[in-house]
Amino acid sequence: MNRSLTTAADELVVAPVTITPTKPLTPTHVKGLLWTDILVKASARVGGVRLVWNNRMATVTSQAAAFWHHLDLTEPHTDWNRESDIRIGERYVRFHSERREADPQAVKECLTRADEDGWVHPAGRRVLDLWSAQLDQLGVDDLGRATDRPLAATAEAMVGALAGRGLLVDHRRFGGPVHLDGPRWGLPLRRLIGADGHPNYLLPILRELVPMIRPGRLFLLVHDDGIAADYLLLDRVLTEFGARTVRLPLSRVPVGGAARSSRYGGWKGSTLGDLAATSGTADRAAYRLGMRLYFAGTLHQRSTQPFRMPLLRRCVGRAAGLLDRAPADGGTSAGLAATLSLLRTQQGYVDPYRLTAALLGRRAGAPAPELRAIYT
Repeated sequence: MNRSLTTAADELVVAPVTITPTKPLTPTHVKGLLWTDILVKASARVGGVRLVWNNRMATVTSQAAAFWHHLDLTEPHTDWNRESDIRIGERYVRFHSERREADPQAVKECLTRADEDGWVHPAGRRVLDLWSAQLDQLGVDDLGRATDRPLAATAEAMVGALAGRGLLVDHRRFGGPVHLDGPRWGLPLRRLIGADGHPNYLLPILRELVPMIRPGRLFLLVHDDGIAADYLLLDRVLTEFGARTVRLPLSRVPVGGAARSSRYGGWKGSTLGDLAATSGTADRAAYRLGMRLYFAGTLHQRSTQPFRMPLLRRCVGRAAGLLDRAPADGGTSAGLAATLSLLRTQQGYVDPYRLTAALLGRRAGAPAPELRAIYT
């Protein structure tokens, strides 16, 4: 984090970690998305907020392109519109477990199509469509999931800008990779471009964020703590370009006793699609509020609690009870803004956990309509 930060920004730029459309949304993904949703909606009531979400930040990566090339080789005739996100995710897990070596030129062609034309493999498009339906049901505002725009800077321009500031260890002339120079800050080297010319996921993020840097903006980097080292390095690089930055690391949600990357599986029965399809008596408003009470209130920023379906059901039940009670008063926009201002961090964003804890407090009544708009 930029240590000189002492005042709120004129505009808060919220940049959540990218998610490749190669698998279902797991509890860790849901936690990050709901924290982002509450934070953006609440902070927008007390200041300027810009949410950064561009599909190409997630699709112009070798992680996605290599998998999609594998699908083209092994299942050229599959009708992906008939597949679930879980079945596609199972293929993704197998792909990583088998450690297949992809044809570098074929992957490069996929990357070029994704970068220049916004191409997404039909399996990835199917996952995006399923995510969209699930997030709409959850009440998560459109993050730009359908947005198709070129990244703000080309890969060549971004690498040149990084090299110009001496931030790279570049071995391309020897046929090797390009690394971000983490050791200058006491961090490890981090590969940015492989020896095969394929980008790490950090490169498209830099291509989108660096051109957005300007006075008066604060970049809030939301990510899971499993990739904290990468995001600490990203923080340092953005600062070198003059950005004011702060990180919001969120603990992963263990499933089946393990808090691991989705590429290793173990998420069956707990994906967002599974949760949305779980039978119960609560209506959509209670589902939306209950999910937020659980993922933002019970699972706080540093929580190590595993995912627990019975506790989630209890939160949905409590949400139904809160919504059934008429608010003590109608509330006002000015009153809500005053309350939210008290719950802001020093950096100017409203803390989702503090807001949710206030909503759940013993003396808390039913949420007023203005507050319901943030949660449902």
